[in-house]
Amino acid sequence: MNTKTKFLAAVAATAVFAAAAPADAQQAIRIGTSSVGSNFYIQGVGVGEVINKKAGINTSVQAVGGSAATVRGLGAGKIEFGMANSFAAVTGYRGTFSFKKSGPVKNRLVVQGGANHRAVVFTTGKGVNGPKDLEGKTFIGKRRPLPELELITKAMFKVYGVDASKVKVVGTTNTGQVIKNLIVGSVAGAAVPLGRKAANMQKPFSDGKFTFFHPSKAKRDAMLKLLPPLIFGRTFDTESFVGLKKEIHVFAMNTLFLTAAKTSADTVYKVTKAIVENTALMKTYHRELANWTAKNSLNNFQLPFHAGAIKYYKEKGMWTPAMEAQQKKLL
Repeated sequence: MNTKTKFLAAVAATAVFAAAAPADAQQAIRIGTSSVGSNFYIQGVGVGEVINKKAGINTSVQAVGGSAATVRGLGAGKIEFGMANSFAAVTGYRGTFSFKKSGPVKNRLVVQGGANHRAVVFTTGKGVNGPKDLEGKTFIGKRRPLPELELITKAMFKVYGVDASKVKVVGTTNTGQVIKNLIVGSVAGAAVPLGRKAANMQKPFSDGKFTFFHPSKAKRDAMLKLLPPLIFGRTFDTESFVGLKKEIHVFAMNTLFLTAAKTSADTVYKVTKAIVENTALMKTYHRELANWTAKNSLNNFQLPFHAGAIKYYKEKGMWTPAMEAQQKKLL
């Protein structure tokens, strides 16, 4: 069974369970993630399947709209686990940026994976060859569930000397809406979440609906200096998308698998064990899931771990005094 077939089968199984049973702390869990078809949604379905198979816990995956929305969903008790980028997770925990009004969310870390990415694209046929050409045009540069998109947009304007008052910056609620606007040409470009070889971006790119913005590494790094340190730089090589002629210097954040502080330690222990001991199975659903290892999870963590996860890492002899000190500092 190939990856696409496994994903479709997993989605079907998730849909059946979601309609058939409510969530229960011990027997069933809800996993919050980004919009249907997104990189995070596909990964979330794979994680749910592995948890179901290896931990014996029923799972349902719920598209809540983005990382910030996932963090809020955990705080409101609408989901028990969720995938979020590190910027949303940490600012939610601290009650900063988009969480200033609503206040801190008591989320806890379970597993830390690889990076997820952000880039800028320009709509074909709009006469946009660089950021300065966006003046007098409409650009999708913000989204409430992904506040980092607006930060990246503002940083791009500043570094490239764009008069922000001359650009109509609009927002959407999900990536599907962004892609539709790019395809019909109603906007001149967008700041977008994406992964290497992301299927939802590959087709419109291959069809010539948009081009990637290729900032020099120096310019990208200048933008990074204006962004929070949780956002860092990565580079997509030419194999990242079919037809890509030049590498892209993009923005990235770590991918975190979170839970609510009140989730039972037994459930979190079982979920942690199922994930980090089955990365070979995990990556058959999505290649990025190969990075959801115990080693990556414990590397430079910026959120406190849930007690159930710590129990697992201690049993494996991986939890060190330095980690315990970091845990206490974060709490």
